[in-house]
Amino acid sequence: MLARHAFAYLLSHGVPALVGFLGIAVYSRMLSPEQYGRYALVLAVSALVNAIVFEWLKVSVLRHYKSSNQSEAFYMTVKVAFIGLMAGTLAIAAITLLVSEWLSPPLVLLALLLCWAQAWYQLNLSLLRAELSPVRYGRVAFARSLLGLILGILFIAAGYGEIGLVIGIVVGLVLPLLPLFWQRWGWRFHQKAMDYTLLRQFAAYGLPLTLTLLLGMVIHQSDRIIISEMIGIEATGMYAVTYDLTEQTIFTLMLIINLAAFPLAVKALEEKGEEAAREQVKANTSLLLAIGIPALCGLVVLREGVAELFLGEAFRETAVLLMPYIAVGALLKGFKLYGVDIMFHLYKQTKLQMVPVAVAAIANVILTIALLPTYDLEGAAFATVVAYGLAIALAWLFINKQMGRLPFPGKDFVKVLCATAIMLLCMWPFLGSAHWSMLILQVGIGGLSYGVACLLLFRKQVQRMYKKVNRKQNQPVIEKRGDGQ
Repeated sequence: MLARHAFAYLLSHGVPALVGFLGIAVYSRMLSPEQYGRYALVLAVSALVNAIVFEWLKVSVLRHYKSSNQSEAFYMTVKVAFIGLMAGTLAIAAITLLVSEWLSPPLVLLALLLCWAQAWYQLNLSLLRAELSPVRYGRVAFARSLLGLILGILFIAAGYGEIGLVIGIVVGLVLPLLPLFWQRWGWRFHQKAMDYTLLRQFAAYGLPLTLTLLLGMVIHQSDRIIISEMIGIEATGMYAVTYDLTEQTIFTLMLIINLAAFPLAVKALEEKGEEAAREQVKANTSLLLAIGIPALCGLVVLREGVAELFLGEAFRETAVLLMPYIAVGALLKGFKLYGVDIMFHLYKQTKLQMVPVAVAAIANVILTIALLPTYDLEGAAFATVVAYGLAIALAWLFINKQMGRLPFPGKDFVKVLCATAIMLLCMWPFLGSAHWSMLILQVGIGGLSYGVACLLLFRKQVQRMYKKVNRKQNQPVIEKRGDGQ
């Protein structure tokens, strides 16, 4: 089931990711580093507010969807809570503008609108994930990415620069959700229909995650703000575009696996018990590593060609320098979130997450400030790698002490390393050219050689999967026909 769902999410999330790559290629050619830097800062502020205010509601809805029976009270509770959070952020933004003289009102308004749109979009996608509806998920995700790209390009071409890009993204986030709004939410607002017991369950599970999510965002976004203050907005643009391209390559692939894997782990825990859930987590982690490790190594050895193809000329030199650090950080981030932290979510021990992430966030800020003057942008990227590594080590220790051994697939990890080594050896004779045609050839050779190596090294798992699929296909299908059919 994991492989089938992962493939469905690969189509539904991978295609929007390709649109995202196209967006980076276009934006980095239409915007200057300074403009991209301002755009990156708006995204960073929006992401931080989203993590503080809205993220707990999204993860709580995903975790409690199955047990809530999806009643009218469930949807009304979520809607009322979301509107209340919107009102709170609006009040905070208004107060901030009143007491601050240096903040730009248009940028604050844009960040707030982007935050609301992202939160509403992610909340609805979480419901589609909980329903195990990857096809519908994919339609919404594809429409969002395509609309955002087209509108962003049009607004930039019209002369609105980074502000036009943000407006295009906001509209792209909201429009694809209109059918879901009419079907699920509507305009009705009945506070009496709320289930306060359910809301308390949301809060008990999700609110402890707020600090954890905020600290995670500090690791991910604080470097952009620090770079802007210590070096300048242009350097922020250089750093952000490289980060966006590199992380989207690796982390998105791992995200796709988790989109399919997490609901299966929850289902295994609730229907079959703890041991089945641990086995599912182990299988999930194996697939995460099988996707993330070769993606990391391939991106590092092909970084010159990737930068040449996807980035504007002003960004390429910095991108080639930073990609190895950011790629390692993206892999560690994906493994931490989807291979380690998943245990905290399954066992509803989210409070334990806070300590590892807090230590890592503090270390990231201190290291970034300390390393930037000497090592420039490389120092910021290295600080992120150290922070994620530290967070993984501490979280792993907490899990082993509180929940038993982390279900890590040691044998599969070694097999993935061997398959990746074979892939790199096959690619090696073809390296050296950054032309797009050679890049396609290099990626093709790498993907083919890695696939063959995995088929050989994981032949028992492949045989079991083949027999299972074949057995299902050979089962007799009993059709029930109604009257008149």
